[in-house]
Order: sequence, then C-alpha cells, then structure tokens
Amino acid sequence: MRTMRLLLTLLVIGGLARPVWADSVGGASSFDFLNLDPDVRAVGLGGAYTALAANSSALYYNPAGLGRTASNEASFMQNSYVQGVSQEYIGFSSLQGWGANLNYLDLGSIDRTTLSQPGGTGSTFGVDDMALGAGYGHSFTPNLSLGVGGKYLRETIDNIQANGFALDLGALYAVPGLKGLTFGASLLNMGPSVKFLAVKEQLPFTFRLGSGYNFAALGGDNTVALDVSKQIDDKVRMGAGFESVYKKFMAFRFGFTTRTDSGIGITGGVGWMWKSLAIDYAIAPLGDLGVSNRLSLTIRWGAPPKTAEKPAADAAAAAPAPNSPEDHFLRAQRFIEAKSFPAAKQELAAALELLPSDDRLRVLYYERMGTIARFSGDISEAKYSYAEAMKLAGTLGLSDPIVADTYTGFGLCLVSEGDTTLAVKFFKKALEVGASPRTTDLLQDALKRLHAAAVPAPRIKAAFPVI
Repeated sequence: MRTMRLLLTLLVIGGLARPVWADSVGGASSFDFLNLDPDVRAVGLGGAYTALAANSSALYYNPAGLGRTASNEASFMQNSYVQGVSQEYIGFSSLQGWGANLNYLDLGSIDRTTLSQPGGTGSTFGVDDMALGAGYGHSFTPNLSLGVGGKYLRETIDNIQANGFALDLGALYAVPGLKGLTFGASLLNMGPSVKFLAVKEQLPFTFRLGSGYNFAALGGDNTVALDVSKQIDDKVRMGAGFESVYKKFMAFRFGFTTRTDSGIGITGGVGWMWKSLAIDYAIAPLGDLGVSNRLSLTIRWGAPPKTAEKPAADAAAAAPAPNSPEDHFLRAQRFIEAKSFPAAKQELAAALELLPSDDRLRVLYYERMGTIARFSGDISEAKYSYAEAMKLAGTLGLSDPIVADTYTGFGLCLVSEGDTTLAVKFFKKALEVGASPRTTDLLQDALKRLHAAAVPAPRIKAAFPVI
C-alpha cells in the first residue's frame, strides 16, 4: 500500500497521471486534477457532457451552459478515489447566467523518505490541488449560447506552492427544427505556464467537442451523448453515454470512455430526484487500482412554477403542440411569473421566429416584452414595446384581451411616471377593447381609487400582478 501511494504521488507531481486518473486525459502538465470529472451524472455518461452541462458544473465542461440553466442550483460532490485520494467539488449556477465553483483534490498524508532512509523517516507531508472559478453564460438567440470562465489554480507539495490562472470559453448550439439535438464546444484551461520551483510547466489546455440528443421513448426521458477531447500533449480521447429517466424520479446511466488507460473504460450510475433535491451516484472501475465512487447532492430553486395537474384527456386537448408558438408563449409566461426574465425573452424570441408577419400573436409578443421591461424597471423600453403592440393591433384591426393588456401595461407605465390623468384614459381604453374578467376587475378597482383621490403611483402599480 505504501508503494502504491508513493507511486501515485510521484505520478501526480510529475504530471504523468494518465495510467492512474481514470477520467483524465493526463499528460506532462501541472494541475492534471482539472481532468477529473466533478459532475456525477457526467461520470455515469462516460464524461460525454460538453453539450449537456447546463447546470452548476457547466463551468468545468462548457461555460456556455450557464446561459441555459432552468433554475438556480447548488451541488456538492465527493469523490472517493483510489489509494486514499479524495476530491471535493462545490458548484453554483443562477438563472441570471452567473456561476462559481470550487474544485479540491487531496492526496492525503505521504510518508517522507530520503536516500538514506528509503523506508521512511517517520514523518509525512501533504499534496493537494485547488481551483476556484467563476464565469458567465448568455443565450444570444434561442439556439446559440456563449460563455466564459476564469479560475485561480493552486498546487501544494509539502511547503512548496505553485499558482496560476486559466481562462475557459464555450459555445452551445441547439439545432433549429430538430428538437433535442444540441452541439457544444469548449476551450479549457488556457493560460500561461506555471513555475514550480525553477521549472515551468504548461497547463492542461484542452479542446472539447460534444453532442447530445434528448428524446422520449418507452415511457422515459432518454439522452444519448458523445464527446471527443484533445489535450495539448495527448492523443484524441472519446466518451459516450446513455441515460434513461423514469417518471422524472429515477435515472439510470451507462457510459464508455477512452480517457483512461486503467480498466476497460466502462462507467455507470444512478440518480434519484424528488422535488428540488437530487442525489446521484457513479462508479468507474480502474482495473488493478480499484474503483472510483462519486456521490453528489444537488439543490435547485427558483424554477418557473408548474401548472396544476389536469386529467389526461383534458390536458391532451388543451396543451399546445411542443415547440409551437403557443408552447413558447406558455413557457415564457411561467418564466415571467418566476421573474426569470432572460429565459422568458429566449422563449418569446423562439415564438416570434415561428409567427407570420400578420399573426395576431405578434401583438402578444410585444405586450410580453413590454411587461418584462416594466418589471425590470425600464419604463422607456416598456412603453416602446407596448406602443409597437398597439400599432400592430390597429393595423390588424384587433380588439381582444391581449390588446386590453397592452393598453393596461402602457397605462401602468404612465402611472410610474406620475401621469395619472393620461393613465386613466388608457385604462378606460383597455376596458373598451375587451379586457379579460381578471383584468377588468383590476382596472375598475384602480380607476375607483384614482377618481376618489390622488392615489400614490406605487399603490396603483401594486394592484396589478402579472397579466
């Protein structure tokens, strides 16, 4: 055991970790621990995660995934590696596109030896690595997301320390017209060489290219993924995986990777999901070295609220077709209610691309964009969007609840600016063009208070929730 620990340590220090790191592309580089997968789902999929990472581990695989997160998320991972080596990872991602992570590797206590005392001096020393990162991702269109990340690196051997910095770039592209197919690419660990004592060593600069396809079959939600990666001082490596999620509660994963020279490259894992919590486990056999076991806990919050359950027949009749304009508008409304405005804009843009130039739903697009701007405090932009909606409604000769909501929104902007006299006119116009019962009640209440006294603007604004 002592011999194996010493060999492992020497391999890590020398950057020759490929025969040891099961998930690594190794090579003659410092900070090879950056090649150890921190996402348990990714391990189960053979490391094929470049096109799938839209969560708290996106910074590690592809920072563009931060622009596609469906909720705020925090994850905690523990990797019981071979020969007493352990890895801990903490990741965070937000609906606004920001993310951060901490990746830490500890090789434990190593027996200190000398030439005169090869059996040990009776004392020990430690070896550890750390990466602290932050980044941002943004969806510029419904199909294209880009991201950037930076990280501080530290490697410590006994009382000797090396420090460095690295930059990561990434892109994700969802193929239009082919739901579920996504491609991803990332450039990771770009930075200057790191000086360890008198020796300069390069970082493990890596290029990753991947694809993922999500589809429904056999009563489950399924995903297949394929990745290729190339580290600057290594050959091309590949990873592939399959996942099936049963009733959104339990996931089964299988994978294969050539990113290891230990073992046969087979990986697997399971996951359990309950409300906002998820627990994942993955295993990666490493031949004679043993088995790597990873366990993670993920907490999610801030996702758009779900609609109430309906009987199957009613739901089938009422639900819009997947990825139809109506479907995108429905998801946008949920995001607006959750105050996830970037995601809402993404859904609205996707809906607009599918609408003919004379479609009445274009009025709804501008009305929703105006509502987002109003909720964000950009009254000028809100008034512009509402005005575009009213102009288009006039051209098309429309008079319905969507148009009424447009007049109501413009009136609320005027209330914010203190022009309550003109706001009253727009509120009355909203009632004339066919406001919904809910909007009608709110408008009538607001008009009563405006006529009764000079009601402060904040009280009138508060009378209107998301409409």
